[in-house]
Amino acid sequence: MFVNKILKKQKFKKDACKVNEIAEIRNYKLSCPPRPSGTCGCQPQIPSYKNIMPPPASCRKVDIPPNPCVPRYHHGKDTWKKYKYFALFVCFPLILIQTLHVLGHKSPPKEACLDYEYMRRRTKRFPWGDGIQSLLHNERVNHLPGECEPPPLECD
Repeated sequence: MFVNKILKKQKFKKDACKVNEIAEIRNYKLSCPPRPSGTCGCQPQIPSYKNIMPPPASCRKVDIPPNPCVPRYHHGKDTWKKYKYFALFVCFPLILIQTLHVLGHKSPPKEACLDYEYMRRRTKRFPWGDGIQSLLHNERVNHLPGECEPPPLECD
């Protein structure tokens, strides 16, 4: 019974291949049935997992000819070289120059400040540290309350 099902499928495939041959349509799949044993002297091919037999020459895959409408040169073929040389000869030297510039730079001394009444007002202590410094306090730039001089008095 199993063999009958296979033979029916092969008959269907055989008819499909004949239609394709008449219409001059080339199949690129391995879907054509094996040739009958009487015409070429070969044994009939029955599909099984133990022996895999190659399809007949009329059904084998062939190389598809190149399409003339498709360009042969890909526009981004060697663009990686452009970016490689740009990184090596432009980006990395700029990074090195900026690094040397930053390492050679000295930070300026802390400037003198005048303590006006609207600056550095603290109504309550901060919940971290000693409560005087803000969260983003920088000792090289920011002054604490009481470190600044009072402004000069303006008398008329």
